[in-house]
Amino acid sequence: MRRRSTIRPMLPLAIIALATTVYASVVHADEFMLQTFHRQQLTDVYYSEGANGGDIDGDGQVDIVYGPYWFEGPGFVKKHEIYPAKPQPMEGYADNFFNWVHDFDGDGHADVLVVGFPGTPAYVYVNPKPGHYDQLWEKHAIFPAVSNESPQFTNLVGDERPELVCTFAGAFGFATVDWDHPFEAWSFHRVSDQAAPERFGHGLGVGDVNGDGLADILSASGWFEQPKDMPESSAWPFHEVMLTNAYGGAEMYAYDVDGDGDNDIITSLAAHDFGLAWYEQDTSQTEPVFRQHLIMGDQPDQSRYGLVFSEPHSVALVDVDGDGLKDIVTGKTYYSHHKQSPMWDAGAVVYWFRLVRTEQSVDWIPYKADGEAGIGRQVSVLDVNGDKVPDIVVGGMKGSHVLIHSRDMVSEEEWKAAQPKLISTTGKSTKTTRGPRSVIDQATGRVARAIEAEELNVVEASAGLTVLQAMEGFKRDHWSGGKQLFWTGGKPGETLKLELPVSESAVYDVYAVFTMARDYGIVSLSLDGADLGDPLDLYSYPDVVTTGLLKLGSRDLRAGKHELSIKIIGKNASASGAYLVGLDYVTLSPTK
Repeated sequence: MRRRSTIRPMLPLAIIALATTVYASVVHADEFMLQTFHRQQLTDVYYSEGANGGDIDGDGQVDIVYGPYWFEGPGFVKKHEIYPAKPQPMEGYADNFFNWVHDFDGDGHADVLVVGFPGTPAYVYVNPKPGHYDQLWEKHAIFPAVSNESPQFTNLVGDERPELVCTFAGAFGFATVDWDHPFEAWSFHRVSDQAAPERFGHGLGVGDVNGDGLADILSASGWFEQPKDMPESSAWPFHEVMLTNAYGGAEMYAYDVDGDGDNDIITSLAAHDFGLAWYEQDTSQTEPVFRQHLIMGDQPDQSRYGLVFSEPHSVALVDVDGDGLKDIVTGKTYYSHHKQSPMWDAGAVVYWFRLVRTEQSVDWIPYKADGEAGIGRQVSVLDVNGDKVPDIVVGGMKGSHVLIHSRDMVSEEEWKAAQPKLISTTGKSTKTTRGPRSVIDQATGRVARAIEAEELNVVEASAGLTVLQAMEGFKRDHWSGGKQLFWTGGKPGETLKLELPVSESAVYDVYAVFTMARDYGIVSLSLDGADLGDPLDLYSYPDVVTTGLLKLGSRDLRAGKHELSIKIIGKNASASGAYLVGLDYVTLSPTK
């Protein structure tokens, strides 16, 4: 039985720093609680991209593992080598990315699983047992090459023991342990037919997406459904859905964010760039639809609280404040691509985002846990001192730190002062909410009943040129017919007029799919001179994607020719260069 300390240990003043107050909660009508994090630096040397914790020496206290060392709890001052310590190159990458503490051989002493640089072997280091911690640990190679930059060591198939979820040999899957021989080679079980990114794929997670009680495997391009029987040998059906607007982020989670009974998806969007979002699952249609809700983008006006930081390469999901709802913990993976990433030299912050539900909406309120520690490729949240309050353990280019969490009752004035402030977005653009992806017929390469934009007659372009552009080269999305109508050279105030044919008089719901990219503008639409829907912000970074199918409004249309006008009205503050516009297709759906 683990012995829990009831008093937080005193830490040396030379290695402790008080971080920003991060959260104030109302306990009762007249009681207010602040949550603070105190930073303790374990080392400033770069040994690993991750850190974790567990009871190594069996004394009932949590110890911290960072690279070649484990640090004795509860003070985390005394350290012991697991393998020969060698500082890692700051202008390169560490040979240790992830650490997990687990008793693999069942001898009652926790061992350490280490996953290194993507595409390299994984090892288990065997605990030499108390009295022998002055010696190096026995090392066993258990898997030849762990790929993807967000592997998971977690219970996937429901046998109460963990599996290593990763990619290997170009496929998604998981490795299982022969628990009678845990230090022999682990077995990989492939779940994907399509190729996975070699070595450096981003975005991977485990969670029950469809609510059948079985954990599924999540990726940036969709999810693999766990079969009800024989998951180690049966096919895992793949459900394609883009869960990023870029190339993928970090750990991914299935969780009921909005409390409507089905699980949504939480993930960062671009590990070395920007973006944190949740994808709302809508099960009201034949096939579930996942709608992106941006929590934080690459500009202040893309967050309700004006927050921007880059490189969210690791994400944890845990109930930080004890209100029963899980919150997001992430931060800046400082120097993750050295000077290549945007804002590479900005503060090495750690934040947590409190989930708040109201009758009208969902909010994620950001609180700064620390401004110096940063994170690596792995952020671990666990109770390190037995006070039943979760703490944060991180490692990376800044060394390793533990952020010790405490709670204090304060006055209402202090509580109010601790709250992040909403920003006004008046006059600023926000990203267009994307609709469901186009359902393209594999035989024709087109969307059924689509009016292809490249087949529309251009009545007038007040400036610039219109051309047909092939879109097969943009792999993050699909365009009906493989082409778009591309308008270049336009500026704010310029208009493109298209002839829209209607074959039969009726009241129609009008839908359209546009293209989004970094140098695309904000447009307003009209049909026969009447405004059609809200303006669309066609900015997207870093990849070229579609808006998905957007409903623009309803119109009573007579058979014949109608005029669809696209007017450029500006561009996103993050957009670069021109005010480009691309239209994939329009659909007209008769209302009932």
